[in-house]
Amino acid sequence: MKKSLLLLAALMLGGCATHWPETALLNPQVVPSSQQYYSGNRITLEGVDKREAAYVFSIKKKDKAVVLVNSEQPLNNLLAEKLAEGLRSQGLIVGNSGTTNLTLAISSAVVTVEEKTFTYVTKSRVSLQVIADFQGSKLTKQFNMSSSKEGPGEPTMAELESILNQQLGSLLQQIMADNALRGYLKGQPN
Repeated sequence: MKKSLLLLAALMLGGCATHWPETALLNPQVVPSSQQYYSGNRITLEGVDKREAAYVFSIKKKDKAVVLVNSEQPLNNLLAEKLAEGLRSQGLIVGNSGTTNLTLAISSAVVTVEEKTFTYVTKSRVSLQVIADFQGSKLTKQFNMSSSKEGPGEPTMAELESILNQQLGSLLQQIMADNALRGYLKGQPN
């Protein structure tokens, strides 16, 4: 009888555990520019994923296997689309041919959650690299952001998506505002 009650209690408690979906809905926001920096300049843009693993969230609970969650859409394609959208709002023509080739490489984009004794530790790290190539003259720049938070209660999927979306959006905005990069995209490297 005791074994039956213990089994029933374990099943009931197990049913209360958070169910993590297999994919995350990422949609970083890029604020359209009200200022035109480019007039008729054409570039090509490629997104490259250099991460060691494809997951964006890693959830480690005590005595349980790590849960890994991937982005619903390939992250390199999503970020390249968002950056192209932002650059177009600045007057740049992004297409299949151009005087400058721009590569957006994802080195890191992950949020980890780890259960401690009484708290959950949530850490995030995003690292993007842009490489602008204007007729053999190259500019390479790194854009990084990280955060760490510790508190009671397990974060929700919406909270994790929000953290990563905010950081990705912020780095894309920094890329769009970089003056050295603007020179290369205009075809005027310094």
